[in-house]
Amino acid sequence: MRAYIKKIQSKKEETRKQIFLATMVVSMSFVGLVWFYSLGVRFGDPVAKEKTEQDIKPFKLFSDSISNTYKNISASVGKAPVVDTVKENTNTAPEKQIDLIPVEYSNQ
Repeated sequence: MRAYIKKIQSKKEETRKQIFLATMVVSMSFVGLVWFYSLGVRFGDPVAKEKTEQDIKPFKLFSDSISNTYKNISASVGKAPVVDTVKENTNTAPEKQIDLIPVEYSNQ
């Protein structure tokens, strides 16, 4: 690639401008074609538009994979008993509070 760039740099300025213009026309034509094609999807058949929107949902495949994995694990393990985290005795002593004293540092 570097040899190709050096070869182009060694040509006359007029030739380099023509190469640049041709490259820009080709690349912008490609961008224009992609844009024009997307207009058909955006303003075209509503059924095709709905199908396209469903296909392009972000992380759809990933979320389906996660939910299938979760279902498989829960089917394999079964339902685990729920542990009651609420304490039976609610008459406990209040938590101790610690007062913090702000400290200032000075560079003397």
